[in-house]
Amino acid sequence: MDIKKTHELYKRMGFSLGILIIYLIGRNILLYGVSSDVEPLTGTIQSIVATMLSGDRYQRTIMALGIMPYINASLLVQVISSLKNANSRTKISKQKQDRWMLITAIIFTIFMALMQSANLTYRSSAGPVFWVRLFVSIELMGGAMVTYFICKANEKHGIGASMPIILLNVLTALATNMNIYHFYSYPILALISLAIMVGTLYLENSFIKVPLQRVSIHNIHADQNYIAYKRNPVGIMPVMFATSVFIILRYFIRLLTYLLPTSQVLAHLRQNMLMTKPLGIGIYLIIIFTLSIVFSFIMLNPAESARQLQHNGDSIIDIYAGEQTKQYLVKIVLKWSIISGLIQAGCMSITLILAMHHTIPTPLALIPSSGMILVSIICSLVQEIETYYRYDAYRFFM
Repeated sequence: MDIKKTHELYKRMGFSLGILIIYLIGRNILLYGVSSDVEPLTGTIQSIVATMLSGDRYQRTIMALGIMPYINASLLVQVISSLKNANSRTKISKQKQDRWMLITAIIFTIFMALMQSANLTYRSSAGPVFWVRLFVSIELMGGAMVTYFICKANEKHGIGASMPIILLNVLTALATNMNIYHFYSYPILALISLAIMVGTLYLENSFIKVPLQRVSIHNIHADQNYIAYKRNPVGIMPVMFATSVFIILRYFIRLLTYLLPTSQVLAHLRQNMLMTKPLGIGIYLIIIFTLSIVFSFIMLNPAESARQLQHNGDSIIDIYAGEQTKQYLVKIVLKWSIISGLIQAGCMSITLILAMHHTIPTPLALIPSSGMILVSIICSLVQEIETYYRYDAYRFFM
């Protein structure tokens, strides 16, 4: 038979390339009325977000919000979904879940666009500040929604969903910071970054295998059945989302200082909730560690895995089904999420402390986190590309 090749990999890679071109075009469209003399964001909380999620150091293009509304909405929907029991989740259609995610993304977009427009500097010739700020907010919302829809389209027709855009942003910001702040003048930072990237590569590609006994398999392959858990259970998600949580805490403290202007405690917190202060660094690292554990249990859900094993009549070797299996899986997930959280928080603490003592420039303190993100994303993209490559290599015989 004359079987035509599908070329699925090339189609998806081509689609993702087109998505990146659209995003790059949007990243070069300037917001109306924004002053061209604005300084790039460096050494601030906003610069961390720009580095990881938007790639716009000046925050003056329509894509300034980057993919933050998309990934925040995606995470929130996943968290809410994971809190429901298995029967409730099966009743939620993909269309309904996508609708919830879109509504959540719109809410995030409106809030972030209003906050971002308030932080920009405008030309006096652009018109009344209120109307210019309103127009800029609409532009930011439009850019964020375009980013949302191209990520959703890439999830369906391309490779990596939002990962190619994150990869592009991180590479752009990383190259810029390394060039401006002379990264290679700090050999200790280069060695730390290399060690962190190698460690991340190992954790991303090594697994804990929990051997299973399956009632339906009684052949030579029976001993090859197992549950696989990555030693880095949820990748670099804690590092990425820790920044968002940190910013939300800062906004919350700022709001409280407006409501309680005489509070010395709140005033102290507001002044020290910075990445260059011991208190801010400590809180940021605690957030990374906490999110590593929380995300691991949300994404892996060991209790649900134990329930499914019992429902199917399968079991872990030498472990009774039911409560014992649940406790066993919970211990594994807890152990490796704690190890992963400590490693990620520890890696981040080294360079943040160096920056606090002015041993390295503050923007370069983000290099290790950028390296972790790059390694994790590249590993995920390579695995997905390999999957589609095998699909193309398959020859149908019917």
